[in-house]
Amino acid sequence: MKILFRIEGIPALYKLMKKKKKLDFIFQGNTLQDLVDGLISKFGPTVKNILLDKKDEIDIEYRVVVNMSKYLSYGERMDEKLNEGDTVHLMTVG
Repeated sequence: MKILFRIEGIPALYKLMKKKKKLDFIFQGNTLQDLVDGLISKFGPTVKNILLDKKDEIDIEYRVVVNMSKYLSYGERMDEKLNEGDTVHLMTVG
């Protein structure tokens, strides 16, 4: 599946992604968990340390929004289904 992945306010992830704030990203699967697994596979285990908390959930300090209209709540978002062409925006809460 191909989505547009955008980050804002996460300098460590920005550096890992070769200073790109957005990129077309292709990964296997169709959930947010699959996307995260794909990012870890491509950019290394540091992505896991940056993004995930002790429950292997995207940390509560980050906001995840799909297509700039659907906010994904902490505790439920890893199983969220994504669609081909979606934009997944990851940003700090503050």
